[in-house]
Amino acid sequence: MKYLIIDKKQRGDIGKNLTIPTGSARILEELEKENIECDFIYNDELEFIFNDGNTVIKANGRDITQYTHIIFRGHSLHNDKEYHYKRYIIDFADLYNRDNPDNKILVQNAKAIKKFPYYNKIAMAQFCSINHIPYFNSYFKTNGDYLTKRDFLTAFPLILKEYSGVNRVEIIDGQEKIKKNIFKIENEADYNQESLQGQDKKNFFLQEFSETAQDYRVFVKLGEVIGGWRRKASSGFMTVNKGIYEMYNNPSPEIKEIAEKVATLLEADFIAIDFMEIDGKPAVLEWSFHPGFKAYETKIKGTPVNIAEAIISAYRPGR
Repeated sequence: MKYLIIDKKQRGDIGKNLTIPTGSARILEELEKENIECDFIYNDELEFIFNDGNTVIKANGRDITQYTHIIFRGHSLHNDKEYHYKRYIIDFADLYNRDNPDNKILVQNAKAIKKFPYYNKIAMAQFCSINHIPYFNSYFKTNGDYLTKRDFLTAFPLILKEYSGVNRVEIIDGQEKIKKNIFKIENEADYNQESLQGQDKKNFFLQEFSETAQDYRVFVKLGEVIGGWRRKASSGFMTVNKGIYEMYNNPSPEIKEIAEKVATLLEADFIAIDFMEIDGKPAVLEWSFHPGFKAYETKIKGTPVNIAEAIISAYRPGR
């Protein structure tokens, strides 16, 4: 047994000493505890070789057929090619496994990635709409002009979000700070608030606003909720800004049902699904096939589920 973990480089790592992202570091730590051999690479250490009808994929110079298990972690939201790399590896593994049934490469979330080819928030909205999953009313206008007509989303406040989830960088006291590209719009003037100036509105979409200032994340392994957290904003509407966390390993029946439905429809091996409430009812915000879980392990009183171990063992039988 030999694992390969593939992750993105952290912002700011270019030209500096590289730091393995926290989630991957925890998974590597857990693999070491279990005496499982593993390698870690970044997305830019992959090679795809097509020669005389043969395909070879290398991970930092090593043929990926050396590995029994592959775990995909982050990919750049600025560069959708990095999500495509995952599909190339999955398609290769499918053919390899057909010809080598006794020596398979198990790729985590392979079916989910094939079912979800476009990793962005509009694709999530469409998936939820098609499958009748509670989701926030949303409106995407490809020319980015939300002043002249907002279709059914006419009542302020509203939320303006970046299409793919890309964050922005602001210089504060001479230091680069990563900020969420999410904005509260309380009137038409807010479309031109300072942090939005210079940004292309064609990269944004509108969503209805939740008054709760509270969100939830639940982790789902092989179709079953295994844990989660609830987070409340300490000021303003943004829960990510010094949010107050508490354990939420036993979510409400509604959240549990929706989360497990999403995971089952996607056939996800491991997934985290985020929720907020609208009119007292939970609605999906987004999901991640490679979620972070540092806050869950470090910011909450109580005994957390071992998410790193859950990721390691989350492979569907028969893959």
